[in-house]
Amino acid sequence: MATAAAAATDLKHPLLPSSTSSTTTTTTITTTDRVNHHHSRPRMLAIFAAVAAFLLLGTAQTYLLAASRCGGASKQLHQQNVQAASHGHPAPGAAVAAAGIQVQRRGLAPASKVARGLRRIALSETDERWLDESQILDLIRQKIHFMDVTDQDIESVSIDSGFLAAAVPTTPSFKSIVTPLANNVSIPTMTTWLTQLSTQFTTRYYKTASGARASDWIAAQAGAVAASAAAASSGRAVASVRQFNHTWGQPSIIARLEAAGTDKTVPVVILSAHMDSINQANPMTGVSPGADDDGTGSVSNYEVFRILVSTGFVPKRPIEIHWYSGEEAGLLGSQKVAADYAKNGVAVAGVLQMDMTGYFPAGKEEIFGIVTDNVDAKLTQFVRTLIDSYSDIKWKDTSCGYACSDHASWTKAGFPSAFPFETLLGDDNPFIHTKNDDLSHVSFAHVAKFCKLAVAFAVEMSLF
Repeated sequence: MATAAAAATDLKHPLLPSSTSSTTTTTTITTTDRVNHHHSRPRMLAIFAAVAAFLLLGTAQTYLLAASRCGGASKQLHQQNVQAASHGHPAPGAAVAAAGIQVQRRGLAPASKVARGLRRIALSETDERWLDESQILDLIRQKIHFMDVTDQDIESVSIDSGFLAAAVPTTPSFKSIVTPLANNVSIPTMTTWLTQLSTQFTTRYYKTASGARASDWIAAQAGAVAASAAAASSGRAVASVRQFNHTWGQPSIIARLEAAGTDKTVPVVILSAHMDSINQANPMTGVSPGADDDGTGSVSNYEVFRILVSTGFVPKRPIEIHWYSGEEAGLLGSQKVAADYAKNGVAVAGVLQMDMTGYFPAGKEEIFGIVTDNVDAKLTQFVRTLIDSYSDIKWKDTSCGYACSDHASWTKAGFPSAFPFETLLGDDNPFIHTKNDDLSHVSFAHVAKFCKLAVAFAVEMSLF
């Protein structure tokens, strides 16, 4: 799940106050007296003392203003703090305050801050701060979710929610199609695929060469599936795979199953996951298998694509499978893709985020955790209905706070999203973001249940 970058524990870099733009605060002092070298030393000292007092007063006022903003501007952040505390995770505001992070009073322009290695980090919709890489890594270690909004991808797009909205079904209608397709879910196939993904790359961190190779490997695997559709007889689905390039080395990936007909305005159904992984102790060179986070979501979506293509399924709405880059660094890849879709007026029927589908704690009930914050209520209710109709385990509602995974990018861009999770937040895999997030902690039987849910979602949404 979401988070980013290099080691250190000192969070004392100045920050930007909660706002949507960078501001520079300056203090101008005027005096009718002209100070020159003829004035006496006592008079100069008196003037200097007055200036110092003025500046101290200005500093106090500025910090009081910042405190007022942080303390009273965001009811949502307060709710997030309460939710995080109830799950045993530190609340964003409290943890950052405890770390001694300061509000930046005199700021540089955003371009200058980026040049100095700072990133604009959103801890909530109203709390944004300029942080360096070591500070961002501390957020990850403290399990504080965030969105890196430095590039202002979604913020720069005018969202036409009326155009982007698409109807969502309320009850399943295609059980005779879903059930046989879901029965094709293969645990041996998923085991082989995820074993390769989690063992042949030292890390899949988005800035690394091995992370870029992992993207190429996933694209090649999905491309082989698409090629099988191209070689099949006419009348079967047309599939394609492309890499969505970024300014960093690891591209995101979009696999697509075309809809019947030629209407290009039909809304698309999206299954999403993230391909990158992170070792929070050493992101660039530390071993980071990412078997559960998010190898399990990645393999779930690959298996859905394989099944739909190999069985010749032809949807009425196009289906896309997305693997995002840079999720752990603040939802970077998904923000780029969601902003691109919004900018180009692409209608989206719904996004199902698959991030961590392979772990549940021993001795506790196996369930689907249904995330209820930063999602679309109608689409989320439909996912609950799909579980009731197609699964043999129950669902329970949970919350994950601001920007905990890529669904948040789509929600922010005005698209409906839903997020089923491996268990309740707080009971989830404790080994993520370390070298121990390996296959020994993954239940492929649990992954298979999520994969079948994703098949149901893809079929029901695309035939609606």
